[in-house]
Amino acid sequence: MKLLELIGLPVYEIETGKQVSKVKDFRITEQWCITHIELEGSGRKANVISVVRWEDVTACGEDAIMIANDKAIRQTEAIHIERSFLTGKAAMRDLPVVTTEGSQLGWVADVYFQPNMGNHITGLEISDGLLSDLLEGRRQIDGMSGLKWGADVIVVEES
Repeated sequence: MKLLELIGLPVYEIETGKQVSKVKDFRITEQWCITHIELEGSGRKANVISVVRWEDVTACGEDAIMIANDKAIRQTEAIHIERSFLTGKAAMRDLPVVTTEGSQLGWVADVYFQPNMGNHITGLEISDGLLSDLLEGRRQIDGMSGLKWGADVIVVEES
C-alpha cells in the first residue's frame, strides 16, 4: 500500500459508525516508522492539529481508516511536527534521493508500507520526472536499510 493512496480517505469510528475526519498527512520518524495520522479540519486554533496515533488505528483499508472511537483523536501543536510525508518543513515527498557517490536518482514520489505488518515503511517510489515516469516507469527502493533521511536529501548507499 502507498501513503498517497490514503491521503483524503475518511476516518470512521467503529463504535458509532460516524466519520470523524479525513486523512491529511502522516508523521514519520527518522527510523522509517509511521507514528501519527494527521486529520483534516485541524483544531480550533491555527497552530493546533488533530492526530491519531498509529497504535489507535484498528484497520487501514483501501477505502477508509478505522479507529475505535473519538478518544483516539488528540490535539497537538503544529510546531512539534518534526517529519511528515506530505506537508511541513521536513516533508519527505519531493525530497531528492542521492547516492553516496553523488548521483541523483530522482525525487520521492510515494512511500510503501504494509498496514497489516505494522507501521514500518518498506520502500520508496522514486520519480525521475514526468516524461521518464511515462516512458520507463518509476523506480522503487525496497528495504530501508542503507537510507538516511537528511534535512535536504535522502541518501542511499550506492549499489
